[in-house]
Amino acid sequence: MRKETSERSDEKNWAKDVLLSQNSYYFESIEGCNQDKDNLVKNLFERARVDIDENGTQAVDDIRKLIIDLESIEKLLRKINFAKCFNINLQYVLYCDESEKVFVYEFVTIDNLILNLEFNSYKEFADWIYSIKGWKSNKTFREYDDLPNFDKKLRKAGTPWPTNIDCFVCDFENNPIGIIEFQNADRVGVLNHCNNDYFLCKMSSINQWGYTVYHDDIRRWTSQEILRVQSSLKYIIITWSQNNFDFQLKILDKVTIPYFPLKNGSIDWDYHNKYKAAMNKFINQNKPDSIYNSISNNGKTYNLVNDNSRINMIINEPPVTYGDKTFPSLYYKSKEKVENGKSHLLEYFHRSLKY
Repeated sequence: MRKETSERSDEKNWAKDVLLSQNSYYFESIEGCNQDKDNLVKNLFERARVDIDENGTQAVDDIRKLIIDLESIEKLLRKINFAKCFNINLQYVLYCDESEKVFVYEFVTIDNLILNLEFNSYKEFADWIYSIKGWKSNKTFREYDDLPNFDKKLRKAGTPWPTNIDCFVCDFENNPIGIIEFQNADRVGVLNHCNNDYFLCKMSSINQWGYTVYHDDIRRWTSQEILRVQSSLKYIIITWSQNNFDFQLKILDKVTIPYFPLKNGSIDWDYHNKYKAAMNKFINQNKPDSIYNSISNNGKTYNLVNDNSRINMIINEPPVTYGDKTFPSLYYKSKEKVENGKSHLLEYFHRSLKY
């Protein structure tokens, strides 16, 4: 067994390195996270490439011991506990480039591993990933020559490996206490970076047919809000840059999401585009009261809530307001901007865990 990953990072994340240098908490990541069409995290995956002796057999408990040797029992226990926060078990995917066989195991506990599924080709596994996802992303796959063969084959089959969870933090008892999102702000600068600029469609462009297309982070932040709500873990955002040692550290309170109703079972594109156009003007014209009032009185929003392990949608009827935290926005429990603050990041991070 050996570890491979589809994750690629072109920058040196000094903020993450600072956190990893301390000894008060443990930091881990999860290689794959699948959210289905019902807005639930249903699968958390780790993975390893394996060699297979086609002429031999191997007991499941021997596989468990090999995985523990690869991960370490403490790291694996933290990942299993993280999956339990979502009321699911950690799944471990083993794949072989030579035979293209894929095995999906599941850790019920650290001492109890079961074999759930077996696939005879990477294409079969890709089809299964698509079936449990239940929806298809329109994002273009970024291709890298140094991607593992497994990932190249999954992308060729039309379904890439699920996105990762970059970082979560655990206490010394290996219990997860928070999810960390690192944001690189090289383009706009750390102190100028605002998540709500991107959430509320600040950027737009003209497509090949001459229509205005509004670019937003609504789907991405909906996905992050699902993580926060379903797990009930603290959600920490750290904004950093390769260009300097400024940082922002925010504790997310909630995400209030624009509500786009259906019309005859499909997206009401007229309403959809008018809503996004209004948000675009609101952000780019320095948030005038006239546009705020128009959105407040004419637009709906929604919040996600955890109801007995189901993620339900609570729709906010107009007027929607900042005061009620129903206006479309990311809301924070705390927000810090620190200039040239590398030496203070740990202090602010430790403080943030108390909110």
